[in-house]
Amino acid sequence: MKNFMKDLFFIVVGCIFYSIYLSMIVIPNGLATGGLAGISISLNHLFGTKIGVALILMNIPLFIFGFKLVGKSFALKSAIIVFISSFLVDLTNNYFSFNALDEKLLAAIFAGVVSGVAMSLIFIGGASTGGMDISGKIIKNKMPTVDLAKILLIQDVIVYLLIGTVLGVNSVMYAVIMSFVKTKTIDAIQEGLASSRQCIIISDSPEEIIHQIQVKLGRGVTLLNAEGTYTSKSKNFIYVVIQKNQLSPLKKIVDSIDPKAFVTVTAVSNVLGNFKQTSYSVQ
Repeated sequence: MKNFMKDLFFIVVGCIFYSIYLSMIVIPNGLATGGLAGISISLNHLFGTKIGVALILMNIPLFIFGFKLVGKSFALKSAIIVFISSFLVDLTNNYFSFNALDEKLLAAIFAGVVSGVAMSLIFIGGASTGGMDISGKIIKNKMPTVDLAKILLIQDVIVYLLIGTVLGVNSVMYAVIMSFVKTKTIDAIQEGLASSRQCIIISDSPEEIIHQIQVKLGRGVTLLNAEGTYTSKSKNFIYVVIQKNQLSPLKKIVDSIDPKAFVTVTAVSNVLGNFKQTSYSVQ
């Protein structure tokens, strides 16, 4: 129940940000976006269809046919997101009026940031906004020989062609800018949330370093054999995953034992197995 409430919190807050992204930025500024939201905006311009209603109607068959593919929990959470966000979008558009920004490019960039925050929160909650991701998995299930990335790319191209036909080529360009900023925002948030670091240490004194890591940091260590291609000498390298706040003590340990040791550090988005961590993940 505790985990469910935590996921629900992230989902609800993500829905609020997602509705702000559509109703307060994208729609008033005459922008477009990819996925089913882009199709809904195009239908709104063509036939006056309510954007939220169109989103729900298009998502319903996708959830029905893709229920087994995405799993019960994921599908249920995603369905909640679609209904809440669609309701909020239509509600805010019916009762509130938002002014467009003077600069359309600024609106596109800000929309990308807000949507990136929204998607990150929703992903942390273990769900999605439904739409083209589910349809891509359905097509992949029917056509297993076709790569999923290609299916998603073709879907995006079709949506952008529709947007370009209805709203003009400029709208497609702004949509691409939004998509790029959204992706970078999600990456930045994940980097900030990732409290784990993967470290590789190549040293001539591996035993002492391993001992200090185990005693002072309380982390398990893997020792692997390697050979330097330049010197053709056998080397041992240490592999360890630590919390971000343990990075400075680790550097001090290595520097005090072997100042010439070669060390690489990489952010880890998620760790499975016997590892105590406090980070969230948007994966």
